[in-house]
Amino acid sequence: MIRTVSINMRPDDTSCMPHLRNLISFLEKEKMRILLPDYDIIRGDESRRYAVPDEEFVRSADLIIVIGGDGTFLRTARLFCGTGKPIFGINKGRLGFLTEFGPDEYTPFLKQVIRGNYTAVERLVLEAALYRNRQEVTSRCFLNDTVVHKGSFTRPIRLEMKIDGNFLSSYTGDGLIISTPTGSTAYSLSAGGPIITPSEASIFLLSPICPHSLAMRPMIIPASSDFRVRVIMDGANLLLTIDGQEVIELEGNDEIVIRQSNKNISLITHPEKNYYAILREKLGWG
Repeated sequence: MIRTVSINMRPDDTSCMPHLRNLISFLEKEKMRILLPDYDIIRGDESRRYAVPDEEFVRSADLIIVIGGDGTFLRTARLFCGTGKPIFGINKGRLGFLTEFGPDEYTPFLKQVIRGNYTAVERLVLEAALYRNRQEVTSRCFLNDTVVHKGSFTRPIRLEMKIDGNFLSSYTGDGLIISTPTGSTAYSLSAGGPIITPSEASIFLLSPICPHSLAMRPMIIPASSDFRVRVIMDGANLLLTIDGQEVIELEGNDEIVIRQSNKNISLITHPEKNYYAILREKLGWG
């Protein structure tokens, strides 16, 4: 039963405040307990009374509501990754592949969600672990993609890839995108990768960025694979980017291991839309 709702938004997005106030008013009428992160944008606003410490914000929620675009959704998904709590996305951004409910239509659907009448789908989450001198330095979960790329370099970088201990390829280019099916409509799509329906949770996608070889093409591999990419060059300003939001600096000979996480994300879907309708709408297909 849903009794406590955590609401997240972009910490600096003052334009979301009218939507937040409307949502709080609705939830108050529904007798919900409301939790907000202690962001600067709500200080001085009456909604400040719902601000709680980060630990309580994550731990106590029965339902998570995101106000914003897909970037805000991704940040929220990583925050609640592994909790099993469903996420309801109200789109205030541009595309909204993940935030499926419009700001002018969500009220009746959210009312049904609070009463337990909703469908949620599990989305694959992957983990990128950074190894340096054969020691794991850090790891991050991602819902969309992780990217190994050059920073301000004008020259290409060289990478080596292995799958299940087998050498796959070494190549020169601008980098490599490792994408989940959810992220196949993001950066990977811009780099020429295919669209993969998110229900295909047992695979992920490798998309080389501007490779210096016409033979290098996107590749789909099983999510259960042991996939490793190693930087085979020296130089500064090599980066590992997580969901386009977190950045980790790389060094020559660093190795990134991609593995399937057991911390899936639960996404509440729009009952009157399907994935293909969303594709047509967001990508402008006829």
